[in-house]
Amino acid sequence: MNTMSLKKIFIVLVLVIFCVMSLPAENVKFVIEITHVVVNDGKVYLAVFANADEFRREAPFMAFELESSSTVLLQEVSIAPGEYLLSAYQDRNGNQELDYNLVGIPRELVAISNYFGRGIPTRNFDRHKVPIDASTGKVSIRLYKF
Repeated sequence: MNTMSLKKIFIVLVLVIFCVMSLPAENVKFVIEITHVVVNDGKVYLAVFANADEFRREAPFMAFELESSSTVLLQEVSIAPGEYLLSAYQDRNGNQELDYNLVGIPRELVAISNYFGRGIPTRNFDRHKVPIDASTGKVSIRLYKF
């Protein structure tokens, strides 16, 4: 082979590697587990936020409506690897929105990723985001009453 052929092979190889690396990451499947659901006491609304702007605007990347048929609900999700905030609430009065009292404390059961029941959850995406990758099998969030 002459050097011109080797250069062409090298250029093609570099282009192939670049194209493969620029392909979008393959989605990963995992399960979101919502615990402490009150059975048959209103639907549970689950939201997946991909960034702080979505969370601030309350415009989730992905949303689900689940029946409260068990104290533990499971939802399989397939998304690209990354960092996401997961939240849920149980709509006990059936108005399809999370209700708050006069000082802004939720009146219905609420769950948010990386919240473990101390104080009021913050509106900080970075504090509540969770990493999702191929090793993620299940992410559990718990409904709390305030």
